[in-house]
Amino acid sequence: MNTLVWVHALTLGAAMAVLGWALTAGPLRIFSRASRHFTGFNALVLLASVGWWPWGLLAPLPPAFRLALGLMLVLAAIQWLCRGVQTLHDIKPAYVTSPLMLPALAILMSGLAWLDAGGGGLWLAFFSASLWVLSVTVQQAFPSLMAQGGVRVARWSLSPMAAAALLWLGGMVGTVVQAFMGAPSVGRPLADAAAQAHLFAMNEWQVLLLIGSWGLLNGGLTALLMLKLVDKIRELNTEDELTGALNMRSFLSLLNVERDRLRRTPQTQSLLVCEVDQYHALNKQLGFAAGDAALRHVTAVLGRGLRKTDRLGRSMNAELLMFLPATPAMGAMQVAERTQAAVKANPLLWNGQSVGLSLSIGVGERSEDNMPSETLIEFCEQAVRRAQREGGGRIRVAQYDTAPSQHAPLSPSDGAPTGR
Repeated sequence: MNTLVWVHALTLGAAMAVLGWALTAGPLRIFSRASRHFTGFNALVLLASVGWWPWGLLAPLPPAFRLALGLMLVLAAIQWLCRGVQTLHDIKPAYVTSPLMLPALAILMSGLAWLDAGGGGLWLAFFSASLWVLSVTVQQAFPSLMAQGGVRVARWSLSPMAAAALLWLGGMVGTVVQAFMGAPSVGRPLADAAAQAHLFAMNEWQVLLLIGSWGLLNGGLTALLMLKLVDKIRELNTEDELTGALNMRSFLSLLNVERDRLRRTPQTQSLLVCEVDQYHALNKQLGFAAGDAALRHVTAVLGRGLRKTDRLGRSMNAELLMFLPATPAMGAMQVAERTQAAVKANPLLWNGQSVGLSLSIGVGERSEDNMPSETLIEFCEQAVRRAQREGGGRIRVAQYDTAPSQHAPLSPSDGAPTGR
């Protein structure tokens, strides 16, 4: 097989990839923004490969300049790919994807095309620039991927891109060796003399490296998209759809894990159960949308005051639950006071009106592993009921039987006199 055949193979593969990613970005709507970047990556590779055909509008240009134009399109495609990876994983854009970077590289490669008609300098510049852009992006994406699935998942998902980078490194070495050996930059002889004149700046092995790296990059993009999709499914299974807090099943699982931790590391854990006093009134007077907006608003206010180790959940009764590890009741009372003050200082804006909100909070703690998580929640809910019977906007601490054989609430009693 000759160089032109491999160029045609790249064209066909890129065209099929454009259709696949366009389907993902369009009708399927799977992370549309990132998928559009991946579609653009393959579309630019397609344009570059078509530009290397020995016929068309670009045929009058010297071979080195046609090679430079195609490699610049591929480099722009790699930059577009990196921008898609940043979009997919919410990574801050790096300088390598800056719009000013591509014109600077274009000037460099145009100069090399003018100085080196054989194309060796162009290939060296392309391989090195692509390796640099992709390496910076992979370095950026690794912490995000590690946070999603761990070190092993991050390594496996980025391995196709690492393999593409190794191919480019091999291309750099091969180009340098070829230059030192003085081998002519001529591919295998072609039957078509016009094609031979056009492709004399491209070797078959260079096109094969390009095809291999293109395939690996598409494989890497597919792996990253699947990882993000699995992470999204996991979020939907663990998070409450309305507020973004943990759903009750996930929150109970967390409490049970923390209960087992008490067997190994004795410490005091606290739980806050918070209920918006105006929630039911908003549902009746302004509709359920207003009540949902109040829950989302209060969840956002509570989330801003959490530590990294704290967790926030929502029960089926529209209560918000805050788990505070390594926190005694006195510290939990202080957190409850700050939470009440924050909610009071941030009223809900609904249809242009300011709606004041308040919380009734029940506080409970456990320091032994013989208290079931459901029981701890029940004690705190009883404290919330008492706070609401007393007028709402109050903090109450639940007291309960400390006998290890049975846990039943004596009676929720007042904590510090912090209620209004």
